[in-house]
Amino acid sequence: MTDINHNLDLSRRKLLGGLGAIGIASAGAGLGTTAYFSDAESFDGNTLSAGELRIHGSWQQLYYGADQSVRPEDYGTAGRPWVNAFPDDTRNGIQSLGDLQYVDDPEDDPALGRNVPLTCAEFDDLGDAPRPVIELSDIKPGDEGEVTFGFTLCDNPGYVWMNGAITDQTAGAGEDQLADYLRAKVWRDEDCDNVFDELEPSDLLLLIDVSGSMFYERYGVDVLDEEIVIDGGYGETSYDETTTIDLVEQGVVEFIDLLLSEIDRDDDIDPGDFRIGAVLFNGYADNDLDEPNLVEVPFTTDLEDLITLDSDDEAPLRNLREQLVDIVGGPLDPFDSAGGIDVGTALEEGYEAAIDLFDSRADTSRSPQSITFTDGEPFPPDTSSIPMERYEDLLTVANDLRTHEDYPSSIFIIGDDTGFSEAEFTQRVMAGPANLPIDVSGATSAEFSGDPFAFGGDPAFFFNIEDPASIPGLFAQVAIEILPEEVVACGTLAEVFDVLGSAPGRIIDAVPREDGIDCFEAEITHCIGFSWEFPIRSVDPAATMDNNDVQDASVEFDLGLYTEQCRHNFVEDPTLAD
Repeated sequence: MTDINHNLDLSRRKLLGGLGAIGIASAGAGLGTTAYFSDAESFDGNTLSAGELRIHGSWQQLYYGADQSVRPEDYGTAGRPWVNAFPDDTRNGIQSLGDLQYVDDPEDDPALGRNVPLTCAEFDDLGDAPRPVIELSDIKPGDEGEVTFGFTLCDNPGYVWMNGAITDQTAGAGEDQLADYLRAKVWRDEDCDNVFDELEPSDLLLLIDVSGSMFYERYGVDVLDEEIVIDGGYGETSYDETTTIDLVEQGVVEFIDLLLSEIDRDDDIDPGDFRIGAVLFNGYADNDLDEPNLVEVPFTTDLEDLITLDSDDEAPLRNLREQLVDIVGGPLDPFDSAGGIDVGTALEEGYEAAIDLFDSRADTSRSPQSITFTDGEPFPPDTSSIPMERYEDLLTVANDLRTHEDYPSSIFIIGDDTGFSEAEFTQRVMAGPANLPIDVSGATSAEFSGDPFAFGGDPAFFFNIEDPASIPGLFAQVAIEILPEEVVACGTLAEVFDVLGSAPGRIIDAVPREDGIDCFEAEITHCIGFSWEFPIRSVDPAATMDNNDVQDASVEFDLGLYTEQCRHNFVEDPTLAD
């Protein structure tokens, strides 16, 4: 890291009123312990010699303690488990700002919600955050709580650290400290859903658009006049020019390579935890709506075989350029006029095939998840317009997949700005978690316009292709969403603070699982989760102390964030020294 005392006047700001932290207790009879979580410090920042670096914070707090009827003072007016949030326009304990809300209904499962994304301008309008963040007065064994902190960097990308310290504590009746008893965890909450996403053994189905618009310049592809080499250690394919389908192939290789790397790295991930299958979808043979062009790749645990070129230089998910040409019946030249190829985009039929593939599995022990790549719209053949019922039918089958009674599937979408607003809307509505219904009738009544995330879409499941060169990276981002979220610190509360340390604290990697430490982008809301639990000794092997020993115990502590600009700075990965 560049020494800030020499040459550079770098901005540093530790966060912020409101992001801070936790404190208390007094106690009561029996096993009751009071906990008072307070923010004792706000942090000041200064300016860069050129430009500015600021960090703003928000949060959503959940608490699973006593029933609402017993201790209503522990919760916001929305009721258990909602405690408080910032911002909170509705003042009910659920994060909201204008028309944006963490969840639409207090009865919704918090895991289906997302922290509200906030811009720097919105933070400026909000002013100082209230504090303390958490204030509970009677926690007991079995209670648990969680806060997801959202933060937004302004003006410049930055490295971000998290720090924390116990500021005061009082021993309990048995002279034991609450910080040595409470269990805690800090993690990179990549989908901002207040839930630590553990590994979920999955059947992953890739739905890949192989229509003409993925390869031929005539159909809208921006063919880049530069060579592309696709390898990754699985056999090399190279082309003198770069098309969208080539970048998709590179993305598929990187997606599977990242999964394989995690299987090798993490002892908790078994090679059989993931199977991958695929559906390649194009248009319609002879332009007949009853003859969609589909190629199915059955599920397999041999992930490497899907992308490793054999002696004939073939693999099920390689040479996608050649596979596209074979499916559409066109020439192997992106600059060719490609007249007479099969046209249209059989998105609806692709999802029907996905349902059939999930339905035909002999082993249904893994959770279904699907990843769709498409740059287009649900075009029927031989037309320049798309009937509205095509969008309705597509949303209907996507809803069938997401809410299937036996194997509901999450749908990740890597999609493009197509030029058809209805298609862009529909892509975003389709993207969402399993079991969250799509409001097909509502989207249809709205004529496929408006806020797509108000009709069942979830922005955490949609990845927009702003630049074709970003396609491989977007596949990697989806893989990161599927893998367990990265734990920053875990153990007793005291152990977690030992890991975080005092300012600047523990570096948080913006892109976990990739080499080195990456910066957080500006003007995007990122999230860090902090959870705690009061273990019950009789049922939790991690609880080694007598519950009665922490009666009347108290602990106060602070959490903070700290940032430095990326430019002219370098930070080392702390795990390399651990």
